[in-house]
Amino acid sequence: MSNEEDRKAGKSAVLQRFPTERRAIEQLAARSEDFCDMCEELVEAELALRVAQMMPAEIRGERTAEWVAQIERLSAEIGRALRTANVIPIGRVNRPKTHS
Repeated sequence: MSNEEDRKAGKSAVLQRFPTERRAIEQLAARSEDFCDMCEELVEAELALRVAQMMPAEIRGERTAEWVAQIERLSAEIGRALRTANVIPIGRVNRPKTHS
């Protein structure tokens, strides 16, 4: 897959998990290489989970559990990134001092 295809696959995977966050996903993907990397890692982990589910029974459970944990970790990390992207920092407004 090309880099562009990887990015599309990553965004698609994240959109399936966070369908109401389309705008934030698009914005983050456009400006954050780290976010794109997380999305691509999610695709890879989901693929690895599918492969693990086809392994022989004696190793299937352990490998499946490993990939499920990885997917949950990545999903939580992506969720935090999306929440942070939706936060508008409100700082203290510097107003000119008035002399009474």
